[in-house]
Amino acid sequence: MATSSIKNFQDYAGRSRHLFWDIDPSTLDPGKHSTFIIERILRFGMPEDIRVMQEQYSDAAVRAVIIRSRHIDRKTAAFWAVHLGIPREEIACFSTPLITSCFY
Repeated sequence: MATSSIKNFQDYAGRSRHLFWDIDPSTLDPGKHSTFIIERILRFGMPEDIRVMQEQYSDAAVRAVIIRSRHIDRKTAAFWAVHLGIPREEIACFSTPLITSCFY
């Protein structure tokens, strides 16, 4: 799934503290942790991060994460659904609410 376009992903992740503030970037494996990385870039990425994501991962990989993820917000999902031609009914974050009942 991952390609070799980013020569050293750990260097990129180390420079991207706005994406990976809560983990040690040297522990990230772009193939093994692709869902986590794609979700973070979709949620918090800047245009340069989106470019890196598109170089590193195929549209099919990004599409699969958008369809399955319950961690991305609806606005982000709606944008990428239009961009990648994904029907809204296929995207998990549109089918179930994040909070099912009021907690107070």
